[in-house]
Order: sequence, then structure tokens, then C-alpha cells
Amino acid sequence: MKNDLPIPDISRLFIGARNEFEVETVFAKEGAVSPDEAHEYDEILVLLEGEIELQLGEKVENLTGLAMKEIPAGTRHVIRSKTTPVKIVIIHPDRLNEGK
Repeated sequence: MKNDLPIPDISRLFIGARNEFEVETVFAKEGAVSPDEAHEYDEILVLLEGEIELQLGEKVENLTGLAMKEIPAGTRHVIRSKTTPVKIVIIHPDRLNEGK
């Protein structure tokens, strides 16, 4: 959608003895939208605060914090912020070592 706002505030923190996984913190305002993407790895999304619309493939569902959702590898997904603020933590394997 051309009028959608991108998710502006994403920070990444590598954790683990050998940086085996990545934790992203996302802070978004109402109307912010993530890229439409799929990954080669599973992700865990933890919604701490706010309300989002989560599109997983063709399925769309609304989540209200506190909620957790698994995003399976290969699944196209989009996150749309429905309120301000939205606070999300996303956990997945370290992308720098993807495919190794």
C-alpha cells in the first residue's frame, strides 16, 4: 500500500556466545507497516503493547498485547500497527549466519 508508513524504529541486538540469534525491538505508531517478506527461518513475535494486524500468508488476524505468535519459515508476513504505541520483540536466528 503506497500510503502506509514504514515501521520507523527497529533496533537489533545480537545475543549469545556466538551471536546465534537476533532480538529485534520494534516501536511503531498507528499506521506503520512492515515490509511484505518471508524468511528462511522461523520467527517468534511477542507483542508487548498495542494492537496489530498480522498477515501470515492469506490469513489475517488482530493481536492485542500481550500476545505471542510463531511465524514459520517461508511464510509471507506483514505487520500493521493499529494503535500508538506498539511495542514488539521479534526473535530469530542471526541473519548474518543465515544459510551456514
